[in-house]
Amino acid sequence: MKKFLFALAVSVALAGDYEIIKEGGYHHVEVSLTDINRIVCDTEITGVVYSREKSMEVRKKGKNAWLKILPVKEGNKISYPSYPRELYVECGGRIFSLIVLPKKVPARTILLKVPSADVRKALSFEKGNRYEETLLELVKSVYSEVPPPGYRVRNVGKKEKEFREVDLYLLRIYEGVRYEVREYLVKAKTDVELSESAFVPYVPRPLALSVVKPLLKKGEVTRLIAVSLREN
Repeated sequence: MKKFLFALAVSVALAGDYEIIKEGGYHHVEVSLTDINRIVCDTEITGVVYSREKSMEVRKKGKNAWLKILPVKEGNKISYPSYPRELYVECGGRIFSLIVLPKKVPARTILLKVPSADVRKALSFEKGNRYEETLLELVKSVYSEVPPPGYRVRNVGKKEKEFREVDLYLLRIYEGVRYEVREYLVKAKTDVELSESAFVPYVPRPLALSVVKPLLKKGEVTRLIAVSLREN
């Protein structure tokens, strides 16, 4: 089995947990009170509606929207109001009704899923390019925190392996038809230089691996993105 090793020369950008929202009724979603949150549609965000009087700002572009809770000045003090807000997002021609709950948490990513023929979309994506190009596109999609077309996202969040230099955590798995992509977090216990090939024995059925930031100091973290064949 061929193994293609891709190294992306870009700065580390760690992802928080996904919250996956499907159509139907109101959905309560936690967002960061102070950081910029991200909303992702698996097709396109064509509209957002909210009250600007409620100290919230939302900007959209393509498949993404960015949500920020705005500070309020009270005398000489600045505070971030944490009351719930209503937000309506049009994604793929459908309206998602969100009750936004600001919390003291890191930035969140909210993924809006439109009911569709996901298997056909995933298979069309996987067959759309040459083999090597498909693997690279899968790595790039997960690095950008945008699930590949038709892929299902499954949050895991558990420690996979302990090594002398690093700990390895499995964050989530993106599941397609032929392929799946595993997104890991790597935490350094000492200053270390990481190599994709060192992780090959610990990834099931590996085809392509990419370490986002190879050089780590003690206590720093990075992501490992691994494309594998799905188990039949």
